[in-house]
Amino acid sequence: MGKITLLGSAAAEGIPAIFCHCTVCRGAWKNKGKDFRMRTAYALNERVRIDFGPDSLAQEYRFELHSEKLKHLFITHAHGDHIAANSLCMRRPHFSNGYEIPLNIYGRTSVFERIREETRGFLNQLNLNQVPLEEFHPIELPEEDMTFYPLPANHYQTPHEAVFFAIRHGSAWILIANDTGYYPEETWTWLAEHKIHFDIVISDATFGTRDSRDGHLGGRFILAVKDRLTELKRVNRETWYIVNHFTHNSGALHKDLEAYFHPHGIEVGYDGMILNY
Repeated sequence: MGKITLLGSAAAEGIPAIFCHCTVCRGAWKNKGKDFRMRTAYALNERVRIDFGPDSLAQEYRFELHSEKLKHLFITHAHGDHIAANSLCMRRPHFSNGYEIPLNIYGRTSVFERIREETRGFLNQLNLNQVPLEEFHPIELPEEDMTFYPLPANHYQTPHEAVFFAIRHGSAWILIANDTGYYPEETWTWLAEHKIHFDIVISDATFGTRDSRDGHLGGRFILAVKDRLTELKRVNRETWYIVNHFTHNSGALHKDLEAYFHPHGIEVGYDGMILNY
């Protein structure tokens, strides 16, 4: 019924990180494969994506995407690895004919401020429909049979500017929650009140095996989030639980991440990973 493609699995620097020769980056150059990571983004089908970072064109080539078919673009927050708004300028006349199809962009206030700054006066030529996201208020996509719920994230942003998403697609429920530390209590309250069982969870794991609670998750706090979701009966052993969004500063290559997370029933994301559900 549905398919999610992990277009990228890295944090802001990518892996191997630009200008870096740390152990992880050297190992990634040697191993390539799953240790090569572009910046995190997701395609839910050819018309719906989450985030649009600086690797979007490279991802389009690698995964044979067709952005001229893209109708709905959800942006988690205004950091440059998640919204490379200058690329949207290529929608203007004489650069493409893709501007003929309106593109709905969903984001918080800071996202639209960044888009205005980076489109350098071309905004009115890009055929963009800017749809503000309100925390906990659903966005319905009837033609996709999808509902998106923006949930407050614990991230390095102005409070309540970064969000992640609980998504209904048909009868399936998906939680895509990168760029957040341990969830804010208002998010836990919403999860407790809504009797949702998630079929798929994609969790932030920026710091890999190293502990991190706030801003991004790492180590035992990744497991703590999974444990609390389990206690709330929002996930169980049938849930496809994945970690994603890694920094080279974690000190861990793909094999190290697998060794840490697999015993806990968690899979490690990688560029090009496809989730069919």
